[in-house]
Amino acid sequence: MSWANAFFAGDDHPDHHKPLDGLRGLAVLFVVLGRGANHGLGPFELDNLLVRGKLGVYLFFVLSAYLLDRQIIKMFQLGRADRSYWLYYISRRVLRIFPLFFLALIVFRLANAAGFKVVIHSWSQLWEHLALQRGDHIFWSIPVEFKYYLISPILLFFFHRFLKWNKLAIGVTFIVIIASVYLGQLFLNPSRINVFLYLNIFLMGTIIAVLERCFPKFWHELSRSKLITYSGWLVIIVFTIWSKKVINFKDSHTFLPSAALWSIALVSTFRPSKWSALLSFKPLRWIGKVSFSMYLFHIPVLIWVKNWAIPSGPLWLIYLGLTALVSAATFLLVERPLQLFKPFTYGPRST
Repeated sequence: MSWANAFFAGDDHPDHHKPLDGLRGLAVLFVVLGRGANHGLGPFELDNLLVRGKLGVYLFFVLSAYLLDRQIIKMFQLGRADRSYWLYYISRRVLRIFPLFFLALIVFRLANAAGFKVVIHSWSQLWEHLALQRGDHIFWSIPVEFKYYLISPILLFFFHRFLKWNKLAIGVTFIVIIASVYLGQLFLNPSRINVFLYLNIFLMGTIIAVLERCFPKFWHELSRSKLITYSGWLVIIVFTIWSKKVINFKDSHTFLPSAALWSIALVSTFRPSKWSALLSFKPLRWIGKVSFSMYLFHIPVLIWVKNWAIPSGPLWLIYLGLTALVSAATFLLVERPLQLFKPFTYGPRST
């Protein structure tokens, strides 16, 4: 396999939906462009949708919950959610997150020691981040997301074992959880790395996974309806207008509507349209493939280049180009080999 094909190695998998790569690419672009704008780089004003990094992270949360939970539900339905599968599941999550996370923490620590103003001021802070007890700067999303990887299997097990995938019971459960989380956000004031604060965002992705896997007739009608054809574009229009009126999207009141809008955009990718065609555009899909590397390493690149004695226009392009180069390198040298390394496997079983 050539190095170029390594970026798109999963394209032939029957469950792979290419527009979702592009949606992930869009998410990380919000973050990368937003950080550049915060440091005076790029042509976008700070109220432009394309620099709303928090919205990009929320899109990541919805996508992660959807992609992982649809696989978990499938295993429950096939009767294959046994010990070997859960060993595989947790090993994939650990290998996906922690090696690259550890490398990024080291890079940030060394950059700080070299005089660059980035987080990770001591080696003890590095270990606190790895233990998911701390989440400074861009690292806040790591403990949040990883903790949801541990919560969603419990929730789906409850649906499978006790609710028997009953539509009404599952719907009521989701409503109760979402309402409880919303009230808890108002009165408990959870920390920024507490998964409870963002739980409703993840739950929207889980709801889409449940609809697809457990209610196929409804899912087919929903994802193929003419109404959904232009929904992706409508979501972008709504976010564009909203971005002009909201100072930031850190307020918990924005979480649920943001996640709901991104869920609509996700569902709309399943109907052939210009929206799904845009998200299937290979350069955007490539960005999606390297999005985790890009998310973790764009800040050291930005801090390194922002003080170069170069006009801001060319400097912005250099920032984007070097970020892409570093992301490609870390993907090929770290992410891709770890994708191929599978210490635990699970095999098909007759049902």
